[in-house]
Amino acid sequence: MRRLTLVLVLLAFAAVPATADAAKRGRCLMRSDGPTCFIWSGKVTFVADGDTVYVDIDGDGTRHAYPVRVTGINAMEQTTYTTRASQRRGECHALEATARLDQLLKASKYRVRLLAIDPASTSDRRLRRSLAVRSHGRWRDVGRTLVAEGNALWLANGREWAWNRDYRVLQDRAQRAGRNLWDPMYCGLGPDDGRQIPMLVNWHGDGSDWLDTNGEWVRIKNPDPAAPLPLGGWWLRDSGPRRLKFPSWASVPPGGEITVYVGVGDDNESELYWDQKKPRLDDVSHDQRAMGDGAFLFDPQGDLRSATVYPCRVNCSDPASGALQLDATYRGQESVRITNSGAVPIDLEPYKLVSPPYGYSFAQSSVVQPGETMRVRIYEPEEDDDSALTRYWTPGHAILDDRGDILELRRHDDVLVACTAWGSRSC
Repeated sequence: MRRLTLVLVLLAFAAVPATADAAKRGRCLMRSDGPTCFIWSGKVTFVADGDTVYVDIDGDGTRHAYPVRVTGINAMEQTTYTTRASQRRGECHALEATARLDQLLKASKYRVRLLAIDPASTSDRRLRRSLAVRSHGRWRDVGRTLVAEGNALWLANGREWAWNRDYRVLQDRAQRAGRNLWDPMYCGLGPDDGRQIPMLVNWHGDGSDWLDTNGEWVRIKNPDPAAPLPLGGWWLRDSGPRRLKFPSWASVPPGGEITVYVGVGDDNESELYWDQKKPRLDDVSHDQRAMGDGAFLFDPQGDLRSATVYPCRVNCSDPASGALQLDATYRGQESVRITNSGAVPIDLEPYKLVSPPYGYSFAQSSVVQPGETMRVRIYEPEEDDDSALTRYWTPGHAILDDRGDILELRRHDDVLVACTAWGSRSC
């Protein structure tokens, strides 16, 4: 009851706005480039969990402690919030993230700097701020440390975007090194440990995701030719807190796959639905905001068993680059031709055709042998029976602009593999 009372009192402080009046201006990043931020100083009065603290902000004319959501990261969920570390409770990795954050703050005597591009940025009535502590005479970005050490996931934000690109790269390095969250056996022995579980993430459908939420999907594959992959009790999430828990009967057949659609539908053995009323997988942005997202598959005990994060930022070459040739017919009956000029067969399932805002994803076993051409015919709803080397892309109308347009073949993590353009456009 005392812990609950403390949390309720602290939440009440969220109603008190923190304005830009007490802020200075300076660089958002700990280097000379990047955007300018509003910067506040203050003292942390309570560490709630691995991504939320309460801060008494200097110079705001109050002694209130504001709830602050750390920009750019998402720690695992905690269920019991208290100043006593021994009494905290939460999911696997949650308490480790809280303890590490508390350690960083303690070394700075709980004095912090808060940074924001937009002083009005909030998240669930919490101020959204980048958090920095003083260490060895320099300010140290807390979010950067937590992501680099694998204690939190990267959570891109379109409003507070200065940290997106750096955190994405740091997460990739943590994942490759198997640090903390990225250690698939950190939480102990679990079901089917050691199994490879590839995933494809289609973060943008054909047209507007707001009109067709099921255009966003996650495909979970089982490369084992003999054993099924039971998923009962497992759960899937994006970089945010939203998650889908798999029913007890869910299973990926040997050599097969299941698809999780973000929107609403009736579950069956090969298709599950997240029942979200709006898009959840953030789109990639090819601008300074460097937006992206990911899909994360956890087993029942909380181990992260598979993840696909996009866009790719590190080691992004693809073996099919140069081997796949792309061509388009854009006048009359539109179509796309993908020719394999390489020496080995190439399965197109990991790739998609992109002509913004439209996209076409290939089904399982879309193999093109050396010298063969896959043809994708556009807008022929009366002829939609795919065959080995003929596919049908049916957005409902023609999509290629005769005056000038661009068509790309991209990997699902946004790596460009091939491109063709005409008229006023260029690759």
